Amino acid sequence: MDFGAYGRLLQDSRIRHLLAVGFIARFPHTAAGVILTLHVALTLDLGYGQAGLAAAAMTLGIAVGSPWRGRVVDAKGLRRALLPSVIAEALIWPLVPWLPFWLMLVAVFLGGVFALPIFSVVRQGLGVLTHGRDRQTAFALDSIITETIFMVGPALGAVVAATWSSALGLTIVGLSSALGGILLMWFNPPTRSSQLAVVGPQAADPYTEAEDREEAVAQSVTAAPMHVEMAAPSLATGALPVITEAIPIVTGALPVIRADGSGPAGAPPRLTRAERLRLWRARHFSWLGAEALGVLVVSMAAGIVMVGTEVAIVAELESQGEAASVGLVYAFWCGASALGGLFYGAWGRQVHPYLLMALFAVFTLPMAVVDGLWPLALASIPSGLLVAPTLASASARLSHLVAEERRGEAMGFYGSAMTAGAAMGAPLSGVFIDAIDPAAGYLFAALTGAVLVVLAALATLARRRRTAGA
Repeated sequence: MDFGAYGRLLQDSRIRHLLAVGFIARFPHTAAGVILTLHVALTLDLGYGQAGLAAAAMTLGIAVGSPWRGRVVDAKGLRRALLPSVIAEALIWPLVPWLPFWLMLVAVFLGGVFALPIFSVVRQGLGVLTHGRDRQTAFALDSIITETIFMVGPALGAVVAATWSSALGLTIVGLSSALGGILLMWFNPPTRSSQLAVVGPQAADPYTEAEDREEAVAQSVTAAPMHVEMAAPSLATGALPVITEAIPIVTGALPVIRADGSGPAGAPPRLTRAERLRLWRARHFSWLGAEALGVLVVSMAAGIVMVGTEVAIVAELESQGEAASVGLVYAFWCGASALGGLFYGAWGRQVHPYLLMALFAVFTLPMAVVDGLWPLALASIPSGLLVAPTLASASARLSHLVAEERRGEAMGFYGSAMTAGAAMGAPLSGVFIDAIDPAAGYLFAALTGAVLVVLAALATLARRRRTAGA
């Protein structure tokens, strides 16, 4: 265990600033869901059913907007991409409390669509600023920070809504989100390696640069639908692989262009609708290979297990008359997550997210077979120890699989997958809890997460076998 890795990482002022701004900018939207729920259910006296509808509209907006905002960051740069979010956050959320309910649903959906893409920007920046083992440590540290925010943010939002008013709370959410966006635009962290020379000098690390290059080439050879012949010194010198066969894309195979630039005569044949669709997918989702898709499935599974477990904890303690002690179990669970992330980042070894997600699901099962406050708190520790490492491993793996030019979009889809999992986890777990008992909520969350990660692993293995046999 090398805990000094955290100190060395934080010596870089760019990483310190990025993590600090990310910490500030993430707070508002962790509190927004609680404040919005209290506003609809209590201030407007519409009940928790319609409050859930409003929260679902916001969640759907975030799931739709995150990949789009990430793509804009990739295409137009950070500052131009964040400006619409800053304006929308400052205008929409202060207006939400004063709208009729159905217009409020539209407004919170748009608020979600234009939400500050802080998650993808922080992870994208860390992926550029770090290499090799340092990248795993950085993602683990960011996971710990995220856990802290999710522990404190909702409670702080509830305090603001209860002490002052939910309308003021939503106004604070919008203005503070806009302020976080302005800070991020001012700091302007790099999202491409080409920006590092502008941001500041970075000491070259030949070992990690060679390691990153080897990883990128290995992934491209594994995932690409073509045969490549690697020259012996290519990894050491950065030489490009030599294409030895035509690349099958749409119409069978592309003709090989000779060195003099000449090619076959005649106009290209017209493409069918199916061929145009495949070409569109190749242009816009070429980064989405089998393993990258598997990592997104892991993100969704993690969201289902985390939120399903949260709902089951609340339901179990409420059924035992211990609802006021929910915070104690959350403290054990989230504290174990932060501790697990700390050790994972210091370990310096990469563990595949499939394995970590499977262990996370399995270690959630003991929570279903204990009764009482303290047994539940202690049983939550093994599950909690796997939360932050799973998220850190998945983020690091996706950053290796996706080129920088598409990493913002990929991280946006990563956040959307987790958001979608969280949105499904709460109501589906609630259905099992209502129909059976609170223990069924843990079982549903754990078994669903395990099934999803097994399916992702099998799909990735099948894809590799087809590629190897081609």
